[in-house]
Amino acid sequence: MNLFKFISTANPTVFTQGRIIQNPKSIMWTERYRDAGEFEIVDQVSSGLMTFLPLGTLISHMNSSEIMFVENHEIIDDESEDPTIKVTGRSLEAYLENRIVGSNKIRANSIFAGYSLAVATTWAQAVTLINDHIANSSYPNDVITELSAISAVSGITGTSEARIVNPDTVYKAVMDLLNIDDCGIKVIRKNNFGLPNGSTTQNTLCIHNGVNRTNTVIFSWKEGDLDAADYLWTDKPMKNSAMVVGRYVNTFVDTAGMNNYNRKTMLVDGSDIDGNLTAPPTGTALTTIVGQMQTRGRQALQSQNRITITRADISDISKYHYRTDFSVGDLVSLDGNFGQIATMRVTEYVEIQDETGQSGHPTLSIPGAVS
Repeated sequence: MNLFKFISTANPTVFTQGRIIQNPKSIMWTERYRDAGEFEIVDQVSSGLMTFLPLGTLISHMNSSEIMFVENHEIIDDESEDPTIKVTGRSLEAYLENRIVGSNKIRANSIFAGYSLAVATTWAQAVTLINDHIANSSYPNDVITELSAISAVSGITGTSEARIVNPDTVYKAVMDLLNIDDCGIKVIRKNNFGLPNGSTTQNTLCIHNGVNRTNTVIFSWKEGDLDAADYLWTDKPMKNSAMVVGRYVNTFVDTAGMNNYNRKTMLVDGSDIDGNLTAPPTGTALTTIVGQMQTRGRQALQSQNRITITRADISDISKYHYRTDFSVGDLVSLDGNFGQIATMRVTEYVEIQDETGQSGHPTLSIPGAVS
């Protein structure tokens, strides 16, 4: 597994050249659909890895478009063996933890009542939210050179409504938006290779929903693609009504036709929406807060999923190969035992290299929203 670090100009995201990370003792490289990916590189302290990969260094994988950044150095000093250095970090979208929703507006006006996102799909809103804080910010020192967000979501209708986002990290706000319609995020580094949704001038944070490969990638129990699987048939988690509870304001969101015995209600916390008030709201203020809470309720209902196959361990001898036959985010078929065929999403892929060799393992999960 060949990893390399970027050597940049004064702007860390403007890449000019790279250098291979030479033969460490072990590497773990994990790419994920929605949550940030991560890496771990371990070597002897004497290797100079700590100096070669200072905190904040951007690195990548020769066979991947992902960019990750160094967050931690940990020295493990054991009397029984030479001290080792462990270098760890996450994929570049996790950097959005360093931006706070609304910071660009607060610099101009200290009165801030939430970040307004106009009516649009959740993935379009995520792109807007990211770019407003790293690419189009009115505060120049917040802009990150050659980095912006785009959308490549297709094939789903999704939800589309106005939203108010309360102050939080941009990363947390984006994850909440992506969870609604089961979208993911990946990094595509600037390249001349013609990667889909890539650019020769920009690194992109790409909002996507994978590729539907259910007809071409079928992990089969009979074919020996599965080492193990857990099965569960249930609709226990599924609710069709939501009661949103705030400090002063409470409201319901009901699904049409789901009444009497068929009505199943979840409780949704909306206390952050009206928690800053000192008295119950009235008039326009009440109408606005009820609207925000109902959006929160619809969001919670939309984010549910039923469960059929809960876990599947893919065999090392499967005929399907990562980055050739499937990628993180893609929808695949899982033909399990007991006559169960399920659509699953590749939510993670872990690559490990150490003294025993190299291996890779996908994680399949039930999609939260599939059209």
